[in-house]
Amino acid sequence: MRLMMIHAPSPIVREFCRRGYEIVSCNSNKSFDSQDSLPAEWGPKQRTIDFYGRKKVTYSAIKNVARIAREFQPDLIHAFIPNSLAWSVLGTAGMRRPPKIISYRGITRVPTWFDPADWITYLSPRVSLHACESRAVQQAMMRGGIPESRCRVVYNAMWDFEDKQTRREWRAGWGVDDDTLVIGTVGHIRPVKGVDVLLEAASKLPATIPWKLLLGGVIDDPNVTRWMQHDALRGRVIAPGPISPAASAMKAFDLFVMPSRSEGLCRALIEATTVGVAAVVSDAGGMKELVRDHQDGLVVPKENAEALRAAMLSLLVDPEKRLRMGKSASEHTQSLCSTAVVADKLQAMYEEVV
Repeated sequence: MRLMMIHAPSPIVREFCRRGYEIVSCNSNKSFDSQDSLPAEWGPKQRTIDFYGRKKVTYSAIKNVARIAREFQPDLIHAFIPNSLAWSVLGTAGMRRPPKIISYRGITRVPTWFDPADWITYLSPRVSLHACESRAVQQAMMRGGIPESRCRVVYNAMWDFEDKQTRREWRAGWGVDDDTLVIGTVGHIRPVKGVDVLLEAASKLPATIPWKLLLGGVIDDPNVTRWMQHDALRGRVIAPGPISPAASAMKAFDLFVMPSRSEGLCRALIEATTVGVAAVVSDAGGMKELVRDHQDGLVVPKENAEALRAAMLSLLVDPEKRLRMGKSASEHTQSLCSTAVVADKLQAMYEEVV
């Protein structure tokens, strides 16, 4: 089978190369490892093309899809983000034998016919199947009128990372000693992430417990900036900006917290649970699918600072429970998000469509 993958995560491209598929991988930014080096023996089977386009209707990108599809003649195109899905639908329109198209959906917004952008992406009849990042995403797609038979749950794959530093080295870099408990969250800190709720909850934690709160990522929320100046949080909050590789850094956390207001399935949560950190998450979207309440961590209602405070405190004072939940979380995440498991589900979709 010939696959054309656009914006596919590097581990997925690598896995399908291992499985003997002939692949053209089209990527456009470093987050998708567009120039990822592959073993020489895969050379005849895989080539990476640097792709560019910032909007759904980017004529150069649409032309590039059409050109590559004519030259490579793929059996199937898998587009992993909305822009590349639009390019695939538009670029293959009118072809005598167009390749099949599969999408990947990672947000819980319901597609609607009132949005023309949805006409050329998730609601297009040209798209055969949709891989949904969680059951919450699948349910949103179904509310948009897409049949359940065309929406398959495929959790996101854990990305490879280079484990450059030890837990102690990360903490030393943040000025944290061995006795201090680190509560951490990672991501682009926008209002949707609910980090203001996390800061409100943290402001009510006992001052007698030695804890610090680490916010890893760009802060783009004025409410978060204001909360960081709260008297109860002075000297408690560490904001180092983006941290990389995040999965390696999160080994230095004692607790991972993600109180999102809306979420398909947070990649940082996948990374944290993979490395065995117990998590406290809101019940938004698919996070409660990865973190089973009282088994892999704790799940609280979104926007509820008091419930979040109580959940964090219960784990901060019980190291054995944190370790037990972290171990369970790592095993559960591997069962859903390992590259092999994700590729198995995608391969079944590819074979069904082709």
